[in-house]
Amino acid sequence: MLSQSPLDTLPSPAPAAPTGPTGPTELACESCLPGHLMHYTHQGKALRSAGVRARQVLLEGDVLRVEVDDETLVWRHHDPVKLRRLLGLVLGGAVLYRDQHALRVGPYWFNCAPEDLWTPCKRR
Repeated sequence: MLSQSPLDTLPSPAPAAPTGPTGPTELACESCLPGHLMHYTHQGKALRSAGVRARQVLLEGDVLRVEVDDETLVWRHHDPVKLRRLLGLVLGGAVLYRDQHALRVGPYWFNCAPEDLWTPCKRR
């Protein structure tokens, strides 16, 4: 006579947790265009270029006003919520890599875009 194996009586595993965007900082954007995600080659170029400490970074929506030296640069980034959170958490401020349109906050890198290069995220 055949008996049931213990594996046959186990409940089915719970369904996997959703992996899509669940909040305002978890965008579905996969773009590495200016102002979106930082590609590792872009980060490498920025790291090898001259960086200067930003005196202040102000955020208004997705618009960044970065004060450096005697000027204010106006850039954009697609995830201002994440950028604002990190600016508030990481000591030491931000470092600007002007030629590469990059901003580093502690170990975190942000690909930024001047107005003439900015395109909004494409939604799926």
